[in-house]
Order: sequence, then structure tokens, then C-alpha cells
Amino acid sequence: MVTATMPIQVFLNASLRRFAPDYNPYQGLALEVQPGAPVSRVISLLNLPPEEVTLIMVNGVRQGPDFPLQGDERLGLFPPIGGG
Repeated sequence: MVTATMPIQVFLNASLRRFAPDYNPYQGLALEVQPGAPVSRVISLLNLPPEEVTLIMVNGVRQGPDFPLQGDERLGLFPPIGGG
């Protein structure tokens, strides 16, 4: 049985970009994942340390690592951000 995959566009921000050689911040990364795959699966596929991903945005809405992806989404991953 062939399992369908779905496209998503992943954007890494700030220090997370160091985990993706040749990352293009204007295009992001195009990935294919299983329907219903949680965001945590994408984090794992990209070999990102989960503790370094502190903000997850799916189509501009904050979500958690267990959020199921449905396809054709824009996934933004952010590290801890400090400021003052």
C-alpha cells in the first residue's frame, strides 16, 4: 500500500538556520510529510533539537508540537528569542 504525502513549506528563523546547510530564508524548505503528521515529526526530520524550538507558527497561528499538519501549510519554527 502506498501512503500519500503532502507538501509543506518550512521556514527556520534566527539560529535554527544553522541546522540546514544552504538554507534559503526567502524560499524556506519544501518537505513532503504524511497527512496528519505532527509538527514534532518535521522537527525530528530536520534534526533540530526540540528544546531549541520554542515558537511554532502554522499559517501564522501559534501551535504546539503535537499539532497535526494537513498539507499546503507554511510552518515557521523559532528559537528562544531574548530582548530588552
